[in-house]
Amino acid sequence: MPVTLKDDFAERARLEARLLARRRGGAALPLLERPAGAEWHFAASLGQEGMWPSLATTARQPLIVGGLRVSGPLDTGALREAWQALAERHETLRSAYRTVDGALTQVVPVHAKPVMDVAPADPAAAGSVADDELARPFDFGRGPAARLRVLRRASGEHLVVVCLHHLVGDARALEVVTSELTALYAGAVTGSPVRLPELTAQYADFAAWHRARVEGAHGSRTVAYWLERLAGAEPAALPCDRSADPSDIAGHTRSFPLPPELFARLREVAARHRTTFYVVGLAAFQILLARWSGERDICVRAPVSYRDRSDVHGLVGDFSNDVVVRADLSGHITLAEAVEQVRASTADDFAHHDVPPHVVASRMADPTLLERLFHVQFTAEREHDISAARQLGPIRAEPFSPTAGTVARPLSVRLRHDDQGGRVIVAYRSGLFSDKRVRALQRDYFALFEEIAAHPGRPAVG
Repeated sequence: MPVTLKDDFAERARLEARLLARRRGGAALPLLERPAGAEWHFAASLGQEGMWPSLATTARQPLIVGGLRVSGPLDTGALREAWQALAERHETLRSAYRTVDGALTQVVPVHAKPVMDVAPADPAAAGSVADDELARPFDFGRGPAARLRVLRRASGEHLVVVCLHHLVGDARALEVVTSELTALYAGAVTGSPVRLPELTAQYADFAAWHRARVEGAHGSRTVAYWLERLAGAEPAALPCDRSADPSDIAGHTRSFPLPPELFARLREVAARHRTTFYVVGLAAFQILLARWSGERDICVRAPVSYRDRSDVHGLVGDFSNDVVVRADLSGHITLAEAVEQVRASTADDFAHHDVPPHVVASRMADPTLLERLFHVQFTAEREHDISAARQLGPIRAEPFSPTAGTVARPLSVRLRHDDQGGRVIVAYRSGLFSDKRVRALQRDYFALFEEIAAHPGRPAVG
């Protein structure tokens, strides 16, 4: 019986389950005390603590921006009611962040006061939404670090823009907010009760549990793993054709659809190696960098998630982390062997994913190395179900994901896919890469997919 794409995803799920079963099947998170009638003060998470020092000087605030394109008679009063209910449900959507006695602290008020603005907008405003949000700073000391904007584009046409600071959200958090806001809005309009999944814990509870875990024996073992894994590592040489100031963050994001026949070939490669699109796409990207640069030791930043417990899957919070995936393409390694190596090494790396970078960096001989290794990124994920439009009575709501005119790092490649097809999204700094160079990289990347499928015994690099 042929192996299908669903088998591929099932195998990935089984792999992740094996790596993370201990925590998924473990005891529930212990809950922190929340005194009645007073604001709550909780220690920030280790991830927030690591992010905090850079926020005052970064040229580009780490924001998660998305939302809904709404057609029909939007009831802004019902939307405000839904946003209020969501902030009452998730502590992070109403919290402030302050330094108290030298420690970053999450301050949760008794009553939620979420930010929602309604304003007219040019019909073409969707193209500048992300840039507009990046230009509007958050007041962390006052809070919250999340906001909702409603832009009236025309009669019966609105953009509902959700903006989460990375302190309080990740990509999954945006999905949670969009999905639950839609459900709560429908309930507010109709007056019907809304049954959302019960939240058995909040982000602050996870943060305390995770801090204790990292500061204990598990954290020590994980840091030791990364010190050994990254010994001798160097940042990957990027295939730039321009030489602008590295601090110039202006950039572009381009999306390249995978031809159906190439998508089918990738499915075959993943099935042949009993692995996933992630591994195949990552291996090909590392081989591509090696071929363009002549280097054989290729390090790439790989975002991963802490959401490996069932009780945090539906929380609004930042559960993201970054690890370095490293490929040794020296010797006479073949394309097939490179895929196998990446499959094995990423399994080990992702099993050691839950110590934040600043904790590892503080133990390295060169504390700046980890950040320099992060200048090129790869990730892959399934297209999410929220991409489909929803009919809410007389209105139609369709999620949208705006892109900004700036990018967080010099080069990022993202492979997105579902059961029918996929696309490659390239974000790059325009001062380092011309559009011509990016199109050449994309052509070589797609050609490498074909080569891995048709000629797995060829050398990975010349």
